[in-house]
Amino acid sequence: MATEVAVIYSASGVQTFYSTYAAARSAAAANDLIQIWADLTDEQILLKDGVDIWIAPQTVIDMTSDMPTILNDGNVSCNIFGNGIIKNSYHSTSTGDHYECIRITESDSKVSIQCDYIEGIGTVYSGVDANDGYSILVEGLVSSQSFQLQCNKVINKNNSAIVFRNYYDADPGNEININVKTVVSGTAGVTNSGRTAIEISGNGFINIDEVICPNKGSCLVHRSGNITAAILKLTAMDSSAPAVWVGDGDESQNLQLYFDEIQNNNTTSGDAVKVSQGRANIIGRRIYSNKGKSLLLTGDVISAFIQSNEIISGGRCIEIDNTDEQIVIDANYIEGNTGSTDGTVYCNSNANFLLRNAKITNMKTSGTSPFAIGIYLGSSGNIDMELENIVIVTSDTHATNARTIVSVSSRNVKNLGLYVNKPISGIKLLIGTEIVTGNYKFIVSSDLTLY
Repeated sequence: MATEVAVIYSASGVQTFYSTYAAARSAAAANDLIQIWADLTDEQILLKDGVDIWIAPQTVIDMTSDMPTILNDGNVSCNIFGNGIIKNSYHSTSTGDHYECIRITESDSKVSIQCDYIEGIGTVYSGVDANDGYSILVEGLVSSQSFQLQCNKVINKNNSAIVFRNYYDADPGNEININVKTVVSGTAGVTNSGRTAIEISGNGFINIDEVICPNKGSCLVHRSGNITAAILKLTAMDSSAPAVWVGDGDESQNLQLYFDEIQNNNTTSGDAVKVSQGRANIIGRRIYSNKGKSLLLTGDVISAFIQSNEIISGGRCIEIDNTDEQIVIDANYIEGNTGSTDGTVYCNSNANFLLRNAKITNMKTSGTSPFAIGIYLGSSGNIDMELENIVIVTSDTHATNARTIVSVSSRNVKNLGLYVNKPISGIKLLIGTEIVTGNYKFIVSSDLTLY
């Protein structure tokens, strides 16, 4: 027969073959197993509650018609396994319509998928609002929805690879467990190709070796929920969007991200990490932006702890504008390359932050005086800066003009260990908690006792 689809009936253990998936699905009941032994083209895998699906290794399930490849039928609970390949190759050249490889839309569905790889085509049409055509789309109301995925690759040639959406971002009830080696969104050199590779609203765990955006979009956007992620490399190759963005949601985000390298290689703009809402703990080895900011930390209600061996930018490295909880940046080395009234670390308005254990450099050697500034504090807003074990070195090319710290308005800065190679201006360095003759000289605390 042209296709081989079988049902193993749980009650009897008998295996019966059918010529189509639809026929096998119709015959299967809860606790039965559907087996797919050969490639299927244009046969939609409509899931059935309680019926698991096994796809033979390297067997291809591909949809070239205008519908998702795998779709739930109401609330379903099922497992797909067997190391098959799931694709959606449909693309209308006249309308730009596009569909998902996997689409789960019911609030209480529980789906687990184990496969070789997933590949969608999406769209390259510049005027199309990319609301579908993802490789994976899981969305629903606040619920007990659960989705688990284990595979080697998730690819979308022109659109987003993995999207989890919740209609009420403030309290997502879905559970996420993603274990993937490589995620790619977009195609290098294709105009308008690519969107956000991974968009998350939900709670759970993500384990990925590498996320790549060759053309456009962010590698990861976290909109709501509590996520713990271990992602070794996140690379935006030519994107003006941040490689990692905690924001664009409702301020409920809580992201714990462990990484090796986050980078944005766009030649004109594009930040590496942006936190504009919620809470973020971002811990790893290297954060890099070619021309944008390596860290953009902005928003009234944000909390961030950034720990990285290197934080490097070809322009302004770190920009901070926040008024709520203190932001902590703990790094061995921070490098920028910017002149005029700018700085490797830049705060022009409100800011509340602690810099710890870093050597801060500005590599700029030409431009408008003062040419190179390590830390720049603007004239407006409330800026509360603390320094712990900081070294600031600016370029020697214009030794008389460079400054290590510049504050436009006079400010007090809490300091515990600061070493610089050029003058500072506009700040008074303070140590301790008691003011004596205009400076902090020692600490008085009722917590101290004789015994």
